[in-house]
Amino acid sequence: MRNGKLAFVFLVLIATVLPKAEASVFSDDFDDGDISDWTVTTTGAGTFDVTSDKSVSSPFSVHMKSLASGDKAIGVSPSYDLDLSENYDVSFSFLIPHTNNHWFEVFNNHQIYLIIDSGDDFKYYDGSTSHLISELSTDQWYSIEIKARPSLDTYIVYIDSEPNRTCDMWVHTGFETDFRIGERNSDGTYYDYGEAYWDNMVITQPVDSDGDGVMDPNDNCSYDYNPEQADRNADGWGDVCECIAANLDGFDSIDFSDFSIFASDWRQNGTGLAGDINSNEAVDFNDLEIIAYHWLSDCSEE
Repeated sequence: MRNGKLAFVFLVLIATVLPKAEASVFSDDFDDGDISDWTVTTTGAGTFDVTSDKSVSSPFSVHMKSLASGDKAIGVSPSYDLDLSENYDVSFSFLIPHTNNHWFEVFNNHQIYLIIDSGDDFKYYDGSTSHLISELSTDQWYSIEIKARPSLDTYIVYIDSEPNRTCDMWVHTGFETDFRIGERNSDGTYYDYGEAYWDNMVITQPVDSDGDGVMDPNDNCSYDYNPEQADRNADGWGDVCECIAANLDGFDSIDFSDFSIFASDWRQNGTGLAGDINSNEAVDFNDLEIIAYHWLSDCSEE
């Protein structure tokens, strides 16, 4: 009769103790040596290709080079499905081989715009001004991580796992479903040039486990469908989860069978009590209130 309670406790452990599940939105380690699914544009002596030179994960990394003002070398990633209204993470390995660089894009999507400028200055651009994040050494691979938080209009840049700077997003047109790296201009008006290597590019985003349109970190009942996110007592625990927790006998409706199990644990304290619906190690009026609210409810239809 306690299978329902045990199943709920197991779900709580998954939802609150283990990290929230994330799905890979985009990944490319370039190890197949193939970037035919990228959109590559080069002019003059500009190059954008895959190479075994300076690869982090054998055998290949992607490489761009454009060292004259009339050259151009950019690559646009294949399209992917990223929800720009929800949190997401970007990571990649990055190297610049020398200091002869001026304004080329390290990563540019609809919200994030990272560049190299003035030789080896790693910067972000907010739509009007570039800001220094850190100076990078030449011929050294760096692990770059970006934690984008659209609700705050910011992203945090980590270099070799250390948080370095919180950056303001620049929301602009284009690159909502892909991103661009490389040197962008070739008309001679801008004197943009540079050279760099990228490897192990990955974009991840928290999943929506119950398919209700609310990503797990923001879902008050992430393993059961509840798009309305009803939470009558504003305790952060969705009503659907409360109903499932109160279903002590494992059958659909909350009824006298469940109340009997609850009553047998009344006023007891400790772990593993079936009647401890809210899992606070005490069977009390808080648990009774949950049963009362969901009385005769069919949890499968909540």
